[in-house]
Amino acid sequence: MSRNRFGVAAAVVLAMLATSAVTVAAPKKEKEAAAVPGAIAQKDRDRGMAEAPALAKAAGLACNVTEARFMLTDSKTKTNYFEVACDQGFGYLVAQDPAKPTATLYPCFDADKKVKQGDKEVDNPLKCRLAGNANLQAQLAPYLAKAGKSCTPSGYRYIGASPTKTYIEVACGPGNGFVVETASPANLSGEVKANSCISFDAADTRACQLTDRASQLAVVDALVVSSGKTCAIKDKRYVLSTVAGSSWFEVSCQAGDGYMLEQLADGKNGKTVACADADFVGGGCTMTDARAAKTEQNGLYTRLAGKVGFTCDVAQYGIFNVPNKEIVELKCNDRPDGAVIEFKGAASGVVYPCAISEAQGYRCSFTKKDPGYAQITKDIKSLRDTSTCQVRETRAMDKASDTAVYIEANCADGNGSYVLGYARGSTKAVEVLSCSQAKPFGPCKLPGN
Repeated sequence: MSRNRFGVAAAVVLAMLATSAVTVAAPKKEKEAAAVPGAIAQKDRDRGMAEAPALAKAAGLACNVTEARFMLTDSKTKTNYFEVACDQGFGYLVAQDPAKPTATLYPCFDADKKVKQGDKEVDNPLKCRLAGNANLQAQLAPYLAKAGKSCTPSGYRYIGASPTKTYIEVACGPGNGFVVETASPANLSGEVKANSCISFDAADTRACQLTDRASQLAVVDALVVSSGKTCAIKDKRYVLSTVAGSSWFEVSCQAGDGYMLEQLADGKNGKTVACADADFVGGGCTMTDARAAKTEQNGLYTRLAGKVGFTCDVAQYGIFNVPNKEIVELKCNDRPDGAVIEFKGAASGVVYPCAISEAQGYRCSFTKKDPGYAQITKDIKSLRDTSTCQVRETRAMDKASDTAVYIEANCADGNGSYVLGYARGSTKAVEVLSCSQAKPFGPCKLPGN
């Protein structure tokens, strides 16, 4: 009976009226109207403003009615139909069925659809005619703006409504479009979402029809160009959308490599992630052999780590998401301790043992901190030569200073505890404090301290 599960009642009622009651009532109404074709009789406006605002409000329409008109009475059901225009939001038809406690609302978008008349498609006789509803496309602009989308609508299509949601497709130029989701009835002061057309599977009842899949994926070409990556595109696919409104796409390149590309909510480029590092995006790449890419990257980081003085046959790596920096955690096949390395060039960088990296803001997840305790023991001894402490456990202090970060350490013999300061962005130990001296950086919490 209807194309989808949204707006079934509206589609049925409006179609029935368009082919039955309206064809009977409309000629009588036209005789009563002013001589100008399409004009609305003043008495219909007067009755509309007298009755429709209260009916619409009782039905849940959250706007100030600026215009209204009485349309007709269905001779079979005795239902009165009104049209209302709002100071903000969508215009509506208001159906007052005497058998129901409250009126029913149908958005003007629904009545704007063509209807069958014999073998022809004609304008729906129930199409909204008030001046405030003359440009339905313009009524979508504030909803798109509230959803944070930059779009000049070039077309729209009413999808339908559930008891709580209204769905309208909006085309925004070549290949670009959204499904606007708002309350039912529409309410600009409530939650508004604009989901990219690309995020809907073709089988979804809300799938876009004003743009095709190939056009929707054309955005990937622009993202690749903007990313600065050299990639002759072999294939591309949509991956997922985030709560923040970003969309992720995968692209495979003719050369065998591939990327995950993020399009931010405003349409601009976000992150560009090589497939070797993209497991966090929807389970990773499927059009590129990410395992081969990871193996290649392991070899690369083995060589880079050696150049900065950390000999490591890299078994696993993880990249920290820090803008304008390359900071990587490494797990090694040939040594128990891992490290976090901040690469600063082809042959320079800072190597943070995992026991120290946590205080610098980079927590190791591949290896334990324990192998790094020997270095902290040595650092304490270098600043306090009377110390006999063999570090047993460490933790990053709650606070830091402008120039240093601090690590709490307790000792295996139980005879002492220390708070060791390291220069920010460095592994250089700069001071050793007692727990009482280190109170500005938070309380000591390790057992025995």
